[in-house]
Amino acid sequence: MDKIIHDDFRNHLALFAGDAFVISDPPYNQNYHYSQYSDNLEIEEYADLLRDAFVGQQSVIISYPEPTMNIISKIMDADWCEDSVAWVYNSNTAKQHRLISWWNCKPDMKRIGQPYKNPTDKRIAKRIADGKQAKLYDWWNINQVKNVSKKNNPHPCPIPYEVAEKIVLLTTKEGDLVIDPFAGSGTILLAAKNNNRRYLGFEIDKVYFDYANKLLL
Repeated sequence: MDKIIHDDFRNHLALFAGDAFVISDPPYNQNYHYSQYSDNLEIEEYADLLRDAFVGQQSVIISYPEPTMNIISKIMDADWCEDSVAWVYNSNTAKQHRLISWWNCKPDMKRIGQPYKNPTDKRIAKRIADGKQAKLYDWWNINQVKNVSKKNNPHPCPIPYEVAEKIVLLTTKEGDLVIDPFAGSGTILLAAKNNNRRYLGFEIDKVYFDYANKLLL
């Protein structure tokens, strides 16, 4: 497996193995200026796109809260939202957080630790002295990728590698297959590769595809 394909994922649905994890930051249908994709679809067409990508799969979807509630929760039908995390960031935009939701699979927040919020509590101080950390909370304060740090990345809005890696580590185990139907510049696939997961991605934009392909070599 371990590859990215320059094509629409809908032409390759037979490759979506039943035990795979579909992890993606799909287009938000906000009329963003992508060169090879219309980000202004009719609602039903957009819903069909997401339905083809995620329904019936073990899925982790990054989106804004409103589409998650108004569209994704409806198209997932009998699928079940097992958990969600708020990804928050400082920005000059009206929206300063997105929702990460788990469908038909569940993150293990104990796999990644973080500092306790109340280190002066005697019980917590003992745990810290023993080298323990708190389990990961359900909100992640991770800055967006700024233009100055994108380097040669041609994608207009790549997700931070830290977000992708957290999702991969919390959700999957070594050897699992991670599929990204909207691979963009390959951040989620790179997180899978770096952590010994198998990966399969799809990207219709040749410029993004070429960048991701080189990234994954």
